[in-house]
Amino acid sequence: MIAVRYGVMEATRSRLFHNFHTYGEPDAPASLAYYFWVLDEGSSVTLVDTGWDPAVARRRGRDCLVEPLDALREIGISPERVSTILVSHFHYDHIGNLRAFPDAELVVPRTEVEFWATPMARSGQFTAHVEDAELEVVEAARAAGRVREVGGEAEVLPGVRAIEVGGHSPGQLMFLVAHERRDVLLTSDAVHLYEDFERDRPSSVVADLAAMYRAHARVRDFAAAGATVVPGHDPLVLDRFPALDGVDFAVRI
Repeated sequence: MIAVRYGVMEATRSRLFHNFHTYGEPDAPASLAYYFWVLDEGSSVTLVDTGWDPAVARRRGRDCLVEPLDALREIGISPERVSTILVSHFHYDHIGNLRAFPDAELVVPRTEVEFWATPMARSGQFTAHVEDAELEVVEAARAAGRVREVGGEAEVLPGVRAIEVGGHSPGQLMFLVAHERRDVLLTSDAVHLYEDFERDRPSSVVADLAAMYRAHARVRDFAAAGATVVPGHDPLVLDRFPALDGVDFAVRI
């Protein structure tokens, strides 16, 4: 399993945490890293999310360290080898390259499909995090029969369980991946940073605050049971796991 860091955003703690002022702490610089994840089983490859479209990132003022599709090629994976894409939620930095995988099956949260078709989804605090053109790619894949919708908890691949928690986005999924040594919990944006769940501090992009707190509790439960937790945006991921040979932007989980 590989975590690929393809981008970064410099920010402040008050920008990253919901209502940061309530903690009574001074503001300070902080940063987010942007990742997608690769499950390489040899004959086939599964991606967890696909990162952002570089053109969209530039328009949004994000720094692309390596374009996601280039990063895949540099670690020896062509788009044609990708058989399945597990989509955690529909924000722009998670589905920005779906069109590059026209034959892959997309496993998506049913709640996300339903929510983004409602009038509420047009409210500003929701639309700020999605791209209409990218939502249309999902709809086109659904029309072509390439989408499998999941909800609640479900085994989506052998040894991979999707867990719907909401909070950050209406249908936010985490993925629990079984390994011989230990389970790995890919939280995606259920927790952005280790600090989110370790100190129970919600991130600043919130669809449902109560659900986000419940997601933190579930992550802590998995950690207490021995799972390795991989947050969706923490720069420390690159420090806590061994580097992938030959590149400086990916680590092996």
